[in-house]
Amino acid sequence: MQRLHAEVGLAQLSKIGEELCGDNVDVVRTPSATIIVMSDGLGSGVKANILATLTTKIASVMLKRGIPLEDVVNTIAETLPVCRQRKIAYSTLHIIKIAPDGQATVVEFDCPATFLVRRGKVVQFPTKEKIVSGKTIWAGELWLQQDDVLVAVTDGVIHAGIGGLLKLGWGWKGVASHLESEYSDTMRAETIGQQLINCCEGYYVGRPGDDTTALVIKMRYPQQLTLLTGPPADPARDDEFVRRLLSEPGKKVVSGGTTAQIVSKVTNCQLTVDLICYDPHVPPIGYLDGIDLVTEGVLTLNMAVERLADTIKLHSSTKQDGATQLAKLLNDADKIKIFAGLAINPAHQNPYFPMQMNIKAQVLNKLKTVLADKGKEVIVEWI
Repeated sequence: MQRLHAEVGLAQLSKIGEELCGDNVDVVRTPSATIIVMSDGLGSGVKANILATLTTKIASVMLKRGIPLEDVVNTIAETLPVCRQRKIAYSTLHIIKIAPDGQATVVEFDCPATFLVRRGKVVQFPTKEKIVSGKTIWAGELWLQQDDVLVAVTDGVIHAGIGGLLKLGWGWKGVASHLESEYSDTMRAETIGQQLINCCEGYYVGRPGDDTTALVIKMRYPQQLTLLTGPPADPARDDEFVRRLLSEPGKKVVSGGTTAQIVSKVTNCQLTVDLICYDPHVPPIGYLDGIDLVTEGVLTLNMAVERLADTIKLHSSTKQDGATQLAKLLNDADKIKIFAGLAINPAHQNPYFPMQMNIKAQVLNKLKTVLADKGKEVIVEWI
């Protein structure tokens, strides 16, 4: 069975007047599962954020270490106090654990029920009531399929518009109806979440009365991208790494003029430069048969890192420059393999300087960090 990838998208609003959102989400990826923990801290602002962060960190660390779900829930239930006045927990707990074969386990404690979108129809994720440490939780399992979508929200989504445009708030059924009406199997998880939050902001008339979070998980087959940037330190290995690039599955990118010329020579394919989509700030792209994108090197890589910082703006952009195209390809990939050449470019580094001062190394380290923060698997191999 082919492995499925859980694409995670997150969108949030902070309560009006607060700089910090009182909801927190932690995503942990291991070889055996993708673990997402969401918590809504009681109240708002710094205190709520601390409570929610404490909850998600305890749960995600325990789950990452392989501690059974029952023990995790038991620990959280016993660790978190109950508000004396309101008689409710100081934070909610929402756990979603997805195995590579699509088996999903959902645990809900004091939070709205999970939405399951399958073939455009929305139903509630099937759960059953359980008592753990004297507290009522809801838990269930289901095997997910390609293009299935799970949506988990905090109370701020369910209560959007309460006392204003919607006297009783949006409600679970209202959110479900919106998800059905806006559904498209081509939409990314991030886009679904952002559309939901935009709608909440509209119902709040731009003045959110509660911290509001939409967490979206979309199941699909994983996508790989391989990037070759810079010639190997040993020119005799040029042919070897071009062949390795071409043998890798998924999208292929060549970054750097000299590198592109090497690929052109090894493959005996003509390298052409696109001067039509001219941008005075970004070097032009090139074309090579068998390569999805050919760009300039360090400058374009650095610009791609900057564009990756705002993925909503990135995906709405109509620009066709090399940095934007590269950022989009990297953002769409789940596993990214980078072959980075160690050949010295005098424009980037004094040959007598240590590797840590190499400009390309610094850019690639930034790129790896940004992509890893997005939950992507990144492998950099220096050649």
